[in-house]
Amino acid sequence: MYKITKRTIKHGVMNQPVTTRLDVIVDRICQKPVLAERDMLQLVFGATFGRNGIDHVSSMTGLLLMSTAEESVSDIGQWLRQVAQVPYTVLAYRSLDRRVLNVVIRTERSDGQPSQSTTDYLTLLRQAQKQAASIYQAMTDCRLKAGEVTIDMGCPISFDPQAVYRPDAQAMPVNVAGWKEQYHDPLLRMTSDGTLRHDADREADEHARLEYYTCLRQTLEEDTTDADDEQLLVTLANYCRKARLDEEACVKRTLWQYRFGSNEDLVRKVFRTAYAKKYQGKPMSQMNQKERIARTISDFFQRRYQLRYNEVKQLVEFRPNDQMHLLWQPLTDRDLHRMAFEEMMEGGQAWLVDLQLYVNSSLVRRYNPILEFLANVGTWNRKRNYIEDFARRLKTDWDRWPHFFHRWLLAMVAQAMDVNRDYGNSVVPMIIGRQAMKKSTFCRNILPYSLRDYYMDDIKMDNSEQVERVLGRMWLVNIDEYNSKTDREQAKIKRLLTEKDVQVRKMRSDQYTMTPRLCSFIATTNDRHPLCDATGSRRYLCVETTAQANMSGTIDYQQMYAQAVWEIEHGVQYWFDNDDEREIEAHNKAYRQVTSIEEALTNIFQPAKHDKKYFFTTTDIHQQLREVIGANSMPTLSKLGRELKRLNFPEGAQDGTHGYYLRTRRQQLKKQDE
Repeated sequence: MYKITKRTIKHGVMNQPVTTRLDVIVDRICQKPVLAERDMLQLVFGATFGRNGIDHVSSMTGLLLMSTAEESVSDIGQWLRQVAQVPYTVLAYRSLDRRVLNVVIRTERSDGQPSQSTTDYLTLLRQAQKQAASIYQAMTDCRLKAGEVTIDMGCPISFDPQAVYRPDAQAMPVNVAGWKEQYHDPLLRMTSDGTLRHDADREADEHARLEYYTCLRQTLEEDTTDADDEQLLVTLANYCRKARLDEEACVKRTLWQYRFGSNEDLVRKVFRTAYAKKYQGKPMSQMNQKERIARTISDFFQRRYQLRYNEVKQLVEFRPNDQMHLLWQPLTDRDLHRMAFEEMMEGGQAWLVDLQLYVNSSLVRRYNPILEFLANVGTWNRKRNYIEDFARRLKTDWDRWPHFFHRWLLAMVAQAMDVNRDYGNSVVPMIIGRQAMKKSTFCRNILPYSLRDYYMDDIKMDNSEQVERVLGRMWLVNIDEYNSKTDREQAKIKRLLTEKDVQVRKMRSDQYTMTPRLCSFIATTNDRHPLCDATGSRRYLCVETTAQANMSGTIDYQQMYAQAVWEIEHGVQYWFDNDDEREIEAHNKAYRQVTSIEEALTNIFQPAKHDKKYFFTTTDIHQQLREVIGANSMPTLSKLGRELKRLNFPEGAQDGTHGYYLRTRRQQLKKQDE
């Protein structure tokens, strides 16, 4: 547990057991004041290292370091006492300036297995960060912040005689199953349009269908006494139960038979009687009323309907559990009312509120359609660059377009995977071209058909609640006809690009929750000069089309997104760095609007050296502009100052007065004559 800054810890301490090293550090924190910066050491708790430094990890300790934000300095002492009561706290002490509380937490994998590699260990620590942040906030008033996790993550040593040290602290169990393990299903198959199909279910359903008709044939063959329909139904239901066929599917197939289909209530009651069973060996008569209602509701939904909670849309979806595999639909109030009535028709005693209690609980499995799609795209075959092949469907003369589209799509996928906790996808491709160039069609086809519910053609910036919902529930938003947006709306779009989390209020609730931003943006416009703010041009990736986009043929979404996932997991850059932004800004100059003020300034003035004779105050420049700009177009002094800064004219001061060093056209001509 060390990292060298100003001094060196002896290797003898490093090679001792973890508990011994903690004892040494705690003695140092509690008993030896830190007097100067040169005496400070950087403590690393997450791992031990060999003699060659942090590049050679000896062992992984399972200790996680977290700290508080510097917001409520007066509460640090109280927080120190509170975190001491949490069983996972090993060490807690205050920083030298008493503004930050450092907390060391013991962690372990929930399956008890050791981490096999540094990568697995960092995954454990990242998941532990999220889990610990919520646990400590729930159990105390202390809010621990989650930051970037590295193997050498540490903090400076400090002097705190009130430090808390508990060597016998419990290990916080951490579920390290990643998003891929959670959502991957080896039985899912993807079609050419990106839709997932469960082939194994189809085979099982076909087998169940054949078994049902075998039971039906046996029932009718035994009908030698002209038995009535109810007696035949009892025989059929018993055959189906013995064959272990699903009750609801058998009911639906029975209703298709002309002999039984006219009396659904009778069919359902006969099958329900045949399939009824004790609950864990306990008859219904031995249960109290609440238990009977709870078990009948759970049994009703397990038999009749499939439910899932869509994490992206934040609503419950359903479909009949009849092996027909119909499309999932949002569960509306009308649907729930019908289900309540159906449950009553079966003899249940539940009220609508009881069904709502079940439907709105965590008993309904969670489902994330985007992560499920990404987890099941398979492995990139590395035969082609599928992302840049898709980008070339948009016809343009800019040869850097495929490269930058590639980078942007990786950022979009990384945001859905919640890889980066610091910032969101902050760049917007701006497709410029005349009408009928299939600009919007290109944007829409970035997502596979099965995820088009998470694509939106426009967003109403004047509706704050809709904007919040869109940022958390849409994967891609096309800002169609960007030039029609007002200056205020464009400024709001620019602000949204840098947000990582969004504050969302759930329906019928006054509580706001922080939700990771999912949404990325793309834009289209007919205006060849859509950019009006030069300071924000790095946020837009302008590309001008030369011909209609080629959207014919099949798009291999599986390989396209498999490539994106593979590259993100293998460390390929998915963010735009400073060099990229400079290149984008230089490219975007051709698409920036030129104001009359800018034209006048560049025609009248040129940058000059820092000489008093070239010094102009903002008021002097304002007077010069009066000669060429009409009174109606004259800018205010504040607006003129912003324009001068934007044009990067050299600034300075003379005799305490701020101004700019400029040469007028007259001065330039006079110098040339001389």
